[in-house]
Amino acid sequence: MNTFIAQVAAAGGACIVLAASAQTLPTGFVREPVLAVSAPTAIAFTPDGRMLVTTQGGTLLVKPAVSSTAVTALSFNAASTGTDPKICANSERGLLGVAVDPLFASNQYIYLFYTARNGSADCGTGSLYVDGAGNYIPAGQPVNRVSRFTLGNDNIVVPTSELTIVNNMPSFAGNHNAGDVHFGKDGYLYISIGDGGADYAGDSGGAGSNDAARDKHVLTGKILRVTRTGGVPPGNPFTGAGTGVCAVAGATTAGNHCQETFAWGLRNPFRFSMDSNAVGTRFFINDVGQGEREEVDEGKAGADYGWYCREGTRVNSTTGKCNPLPPSMVDPIFEYGHGVNVVPGTAISGCNSITGGAFVPNGVWPGAYDNTYVLADFVCGALFSIALGTAPQPVVAAASTFASGVNSATTLAFGPSGATQALYYASYATGVSRIRYTTTRDITFQSAPGGLRLTVNGVARTTPFTVTAAEGANLTVLARDQNLGSNGLRFSAWSDTLARAHIYAVGASNATLTATFTTGSFVPSIDIDNDGIVDAATDGVLLLRHLFGMRDTTLTNAALGANAERNAAAISSYINALGSALDVDGDGSVKATTDGLLVLRYLLGLRGTALTSGAVNPGTVTPAAVENFLLTLLP
Repeated sequence: MNTFIAQVAAAGGACIVLAASAQTLPTGFVREPVLAVSAPTAIAFTPDGRMLVTTQGGTLLVKPAVSSTAVTALSFNAASTGTDPKICANSERGLLGVAVDPLFASNQYIYLFYTARNGSADCGTGSLYVDGAGNYIPAGQPVNRVSRFTLGNDNIVVPTSELTIVNNMPSFAGNHNAGDVHFGKDGYLYISIGDGGADYAGDSGGAGSNDAARDKHVLTGKILRVTRTGGVPPGNPFTGAGTGVCAVAGATTAGNHCQETFAWGLRNPFRFSMDSNAVGTRFFINDVGQGEREEVDEGKAGADYGWYCREGTRVNSTTGKCNPLPPSMVDPIFEYGHGVNVVPGTAISGCNSITGGAFVPNGVWPGAYDNTYVLADFVCGALFSIALGTAPQPVVAAASTFASGVNSATTLAFGPSGATQALYYASYATGVSRIRYTTTRDITFQSAPGGLRLTVNGVARTTPFTVTAAEGANLTVLARDQNLGSNGLRFSAWSDTLARAHIYAVGASNATLTATFTTGSFVPSIDIDNDGIVDAATDGVLLLRHLFGMRDTTLTNAALGANAERNAAAISSYINALGSALDVDGDGSVKATTDGLLVLRYLLGLRGTALTSGAVNPGTVTPAAVENFLLTLLP
């Protein structure tokens, strides 16, 4: 038991802020305290800049962007009686994760991962989660749960707003609960759950002999992917025959796969991180090791990372469920040894508990930090960076030391800091702090004519606008063909004379960059809300609803993102203007059950026959032709 809460438990279980050692940071970076809080476990940010912080003891804090203090948004009930939601916060249990809905600006939803009492009188450990026949029975035992809540503009969560998304994940020994939640760019919620520290069914042991992560039918040792309401998204790797739904009961028929499972074979994936720079959903998993290895895994649909048969690439067991060793186990992209072993590529030793991780957003730090991933070790108090490659991520042989003295860090997350971003971290030693780069420049983007949308580092905004970036940063800029009123605008040139899409290097002074366009014909695009990004949860839903005849608020409810530039009337007008450009199957008409469904499926990532099944009559148009047509409608 080598994760962060184990050390607090060894000190008597008190939620305390420990003394911090001196920090060493690269030149140009500073550390700044942000919030004094005991036992912080996770951090997330709302689109309007509010910082959400969870504590192990069960408190959700909200710190407004313009305030130096936080308010209590929700306090879970730690008693065995009284109001819900009730929590267990002993051992490594507690309020462990928080995520903000991508459509928070319109729905105000947040998602919390916590250990529910579930009828347990004393939050004890050691009682099996199975009956005499081996059936999974979690009633009366602490279980891990993910629920959705509504966070009001007054920064208060009403407990009665709780909607349980995934329930009854076992917390048998009190540790290895995992506890992270994040939305992918596909609009789905990803959840990490550990192996429970010991076997919930009692048919193996604890620690390195716990084979619970090999049980496909129970929500242990896995990464889950679900919808906003806990449903199984299309494209999940384990559906159909030999599978079952587990989100309510926590399990399905023995031997079957839980349909919510995205990847499995993990020990304690306490933290994972989404890549903000990626076009689609890309994430890394930090899986805490047993006695030998800490590892970083790339999230892949259907992947088996091998625990408890392997710890990293090291064989841990060849008996029981590991005899024979499972085929096609996925190697970590980076691993390091415990204790006296130095982290590869560095001179730092004594590390043995990987915790938070974060992808460095391009432009926030100097160009040398582009395409890097920063990870923390709770025990040795260091932050390391590893280089990124394109998918599939190659194995990384060595890391670089980014910082030392970052003691007891649990979570890393980039968030707003003035006009740019900083790396925030939650620490049992220092509360919440941030690391930021001190030398920044303002780059103003303009267009001719004005009022067009330019994309900088994947975010589309309407000109004129200013981006604050680190001196020496590299900005990826893009000028797409687009519409302004009834006119189609075609890209002509950037003021720096480079290509439509190129890298702009931030210099030693403020600057202006202008994109010039020429007037042309109307530009069809399925960027329905005109935010510069095409996705299923907004554009796909808006198009399908419109084609079903929905208008006004029923058209836009919970489907407009924070950067949407069209309201309900403008969306309907735009879709009508597209006209025959939406005739995806080429049958001469535009219908919800064919063309709208094809667009939505395509944006959900479905390809081949899965894209066209039931929406196109076989033989009329091929899946490849549909895909090629839809490519012409991408902005």
